Amino acid sequence: MTAKKESIEERIERLQAGGIIDLHFDLPMDLYEKRERKKVVETEFLPELTAGNIGVVGVAIYVADRYLPDAGLRVALDQIARLYAETQASPQCAICKSYRDIENALTDDQIALLITMEGAEPLGKDLDLLRAFYELGVRSIGLTHARTNEAGHGGIFASAGSSQEGLTEFGRDLVRECEALGVIIDLAHINPAGFNEILARTTKPPIVSHTNARRYYDIERNISDDQIKMIGERHGVIGVNSVLVSPKEETSTLDCYVDHIEYIADLIGIDGVGIGFDFFEFIYNQWPESEKKQLAEKLTTPHFIPDLRNHSQARNLTRKLIERGFSDEEIEKILRRNWLRIFQEWL
Repeated sequence: MTAKKESIEERIERLQAGGIIDLHFDLPMDLYEKRERKKVVETEFLPELTAGNIGVVGVAIYVADRYLPDAGLRVALDQIARLYAETQASPQCAICKSYRDIENALTDDQIALLITMEGAEPLGKDLDLLRAFYELGVRSIGLTHARTNEAGHGGIFASAGSSQEGLTEFGRDLVRECEALGVIIDLAHINPAGFNEILARTTKPPIVSHTNARRYYDIERNISDDQIKMIGERHGVIGVNSVLVSPKEETSTLDCYVDHIEYIADLIGIDGVGIGFDFFEFIYNQWPESEKKQLAEKLTTPHFIPDLRNHSQARNLTRKLIERGFSDEEIEKILRRNWLRIFQEWL
């Protein structure tokens, strides 16, 4: 008898069964804004995460401009508090602080939440706060968002014009302490000078949790061929972002998203590519038109991929990777195994 030929849908199911890892999701800030409500994760996010076979999510603390400078620390702590409360109310999710925690959560069919920090504003210039956030579960920190803070300078949403300065003295101390503690240093959003300095001051594999290749969208917030190669030389991983694949709405497609994956893999090998979806439309749609206009003027207008808008549509990515000729091993590395290697080395 001949074995039954596996359908594409069956192959997708098999490849995703181990769980997809998305290393950047702005969940905590949304929970904070909805803090008067209960079971937000269970009702609004868990169905999508489950439908997409998501196994690990990097949930990012981010403090909006309107809370800075005075309320940055309080808002960040409140975001973590909401995350713990919501996780307690939804036992299908688990906050993880180590590689073993992540392994156990995946074994138990739970969704592992890894707390990250996007922009070091909550720390101010107090290095002791890093230890406090570490004890609360923060396991990855990107020093900046698009703005300048006490640690360094963000890469702007233009092809040139970021600060030529690298890290501040506090930023250098922060990088040193992160590596000593076991807090993954994330190079997403940092300006080119800061990017170079972080790599010069660290030894462990670096990551860029959510970014795109400047080859397709030439802004400093994305990363150049040289930067991609620098990450590859250090055996790091780059998470491909779904929001900044192209400056044009009509070319912001799933095919273009996979173009970024292919391009990075061609430069540094398949071991250097992961996922950092940065699904943001659910927040963007809550904003008034005035706030959307302000984002467009200050940074950019996001272009959401029609068939990759939230975690429930992750199967579309796996299907596209199959259609584009990626092998099972390559797909598994992109979806989870590359990030798991980083977690094992850092956590």
